[in-house]
Amino acid sequence: MHSIISVEEAVAIDSPVFIDVRSPAEYETGHIPGAVNIPLFSDDERVQVGTTYRQVGVEEAKLQGLVLASAKLPDIVGRVQQLRKSGRKVVVYCWRGGMRSRAVVTVLELMGILSSQLSGGYKAYRQFVLNRLRTFEVKPIIIVLCGSTGTGKTLILNQLANANIPVINLEQLANHRGSVFGQIGLGRPATAQIFDTNLLLALDQLNTQPYIVVECESKRIGNVYLPDCLFDAMRRGKKILVSADIEVRVDRLIKEYIHLYKDKDNDEAIVAGLESLRRRLGNKKTECLLADFRAGKVRDVVKVLLVDYYDLMYGYGQSDTAIYDVEVNADDIEQATEVIIQYLQQFGR
Repeated sequence: MHSIISVEEAVAIDSPVFIDVRSPAEYETGHIPGAVNIPLFSDDERVQVGTTYRQVGVEEAKLQGLVLASAKLPDIVGRVQQLRKSGRKVVVYCWRGGMRSRAVVTVLELMGILSSQLSGGYKAYRQFVLNRLRTFEVKPIIIVLCGSTGTGKTLILNQLANANIPVINLEQLANHRGSVFGQIGLGRPATAQIFDTNLLLALDQLNTQPYIVVECESKRIGNVYLPDCLFDAMRRGKKILVSADIEVRVDRLIKEYIHLYKDKDNDEAIVAGLESLRRRLGNKKTECLLADFRAGKVRDVVKVLLVDYYDLMYGYGQSDTAIYDVEVNADDIEQATEVIIQYLQQFGR
């Protein structure tokens, strides 16, 4: 009988080698951090076997899978041998801890390579992550950078990280800027599986710190959601209001996103983003924005979006400043960062 290991046991191992034998598309959707994808089937082959399983039968699907996988086994064994040279324990998983991972572990054992099959596969690991986030106790004080679009919150967050201040860049984890134009130029957003896993890792790593600095976000960032444990901690946490002159904000956004409008491949997405604001801005203003964008008047477009859309939507200009623990002007990012670092010193390190 080959070795079977639970998720809890596997994650407690010191530097295990996780081998993900699912197809590349499955792996890209979500995987155990650090896992190496050595697929037993390609994406197309997985579809073929699945179709045979549903339309013909289990035995026929098993035989088809055997034929497809048999030629790959020597290469799989060779790659695993290279990965285990450091003496680290090998843990193999598929989707539900079924035939794919069992077959690979069996072959590895026949070749004298000790390995374990992950019980329940990636599905069990995904549930493990969700359960941890559901019951996670965020111990550090959460320091939240609040402020209107373009005030430099992300720039400050990066400066703080460079100064070894504990931060979590939620937009970076989501691969989304959290706005109407938030996905343009970034490629595919993070899946919920990848976001949740990486966020849990960050929370685990920083949970002994006295505080963690984050940027103010809504519950949803793109297509992922903040877990209640963090969202509630953000609402209870300390809040820093970051402000900046409107012209500085326009300059900052143009510099940050200059590649988006210079790359004509993004024009369609930018136009679609502007069109999505038609109900809020009205037809006349939307048409003016579209005309200015097509005419290359980017500065005018950015300024109108800030004043007539983002500032009104987030409402920081009209908010009661008494709810903030400190206010920082970020016309000068380095100076603002220093003020925040001085404020953080009261919480210790």
